[in-house]
Amino acid sequence: MSLVIALSAFKATFGLVIVFFVIFPLLLHGLIGFALAQSAGEHQDNLDHLEGGEDTKTL
Repeated sequence: MSLVIALSAFKATFGLVIVFFVIFPLLLHGLIGFALAQSAGEHQDNLDHLEGGEDTKTL
């Protein structure tokens, strides 16, 4: 018995549409949101430092 891995044209196209128009955009939105949250936190830390506030982080 031979196992043939073949997709119909519709299944292949539908799979690519799901990957490139659903999964990748969701991943990118999550990464962009994470980067914005990180930069907002860093900005707040910088403002606290300029105001002479105490560091809340310990390395």
